Amino acid sequence: MRATRIHWFCRSLVVSSLGVAVGLGAAGAVARAKDPSIATDSGVSLSATESSVIARTNEARAQRGLGPLSADAALMNASRRQASWMARNRNLSHGQGVTENIAMGQSSAAATVADWMRSDGHRANILGSHSRIGVAMARAADGTVYWCQQFR
Repeated sequence: MRATRIHWFCRSLVVSSLGVAVGLGAAGAVARAKDPSIATDSGVSLSATESSVIARTNEARAQRGLGPLSADAALMNASRRQASWMARNRNLSHGQGVTENIAMGQSSAAATVADWMRSDGHRANILGSHSRIGVAMARAADGTVYWCQQFR
């Protein structure tokens, strides 16, 4: 990784529609979520990184009296595609028609969710009236990490 990290955030695009994303790093193994507090659709498998992003997102919601978000299979797949596309193209950009948080450069789920919570637009998405989530992380060839989180 580079000695200096650049943290970028696009302002959140809030559009009513589908969307939730959780993604994998290039070598991320997929396993059934080990955290029983994370509700998932039947057949949804989460990496440890994906589970961590969802757990930290749900912790932020719980601190404000909001219910947890459940991992959604379609949203997981969509966010995995978006994070992979961003990493492959080295382009931090939002998908179309989704409520989405994206980020680039953070080295962990904790740092990413903390940065999102410090941003008004990203925080509004996390604390919104959603019930479903998908999250993803993908690593570019140069090691830069791209993050995507979608809601519905």
